Amino acid sequence: MKESIGSLKVYLIVVAIFGIAGTIVIASESEVTLPLLLISVVDLAFSAAYLYIGIRLRKLLAESPKIVENVIIASMAYVVLAFLGSLFTGLQMIALIELGIGLLITWYLLTSARRLSQEETYRRRSK
Repeated sequence: MKESIGSLKVYLIVVAIFGIAGTIVIASESEVTLPLLLISVVDLAFSAAYLYIGIRLRKLLAESPKIVENVIIASMAYVVLAFLGSLFTGLQMIALIELGIGLLITWYLLTSARRLSQEETYRRRSK
């Protein structure tokens, strides 16, 4: 499947909205602990970044593609850190599946963003 700027925008905005809503629900239903608070803040930060990128994707791909790439790479690193942290909870198989899926999705996002950035830059230069 080949992503377009429009489909990537929709994906990022939907993921951001679900991320914000999910974080609020989990935080409101759980006992507030320092680890939960830290995870919630990081999740909200990634959701806000994805929302911002989703809203301004076309311009960012043409003018500041490194912002998009850096957020996605940071998201990849967060997936790995979440996996390492979950090794202490005893849910290794589920965590391993989440790691694999998370890395595949973020890798796909990264390659799509890089390709779309090149296409958008070329499109703007051709005008």
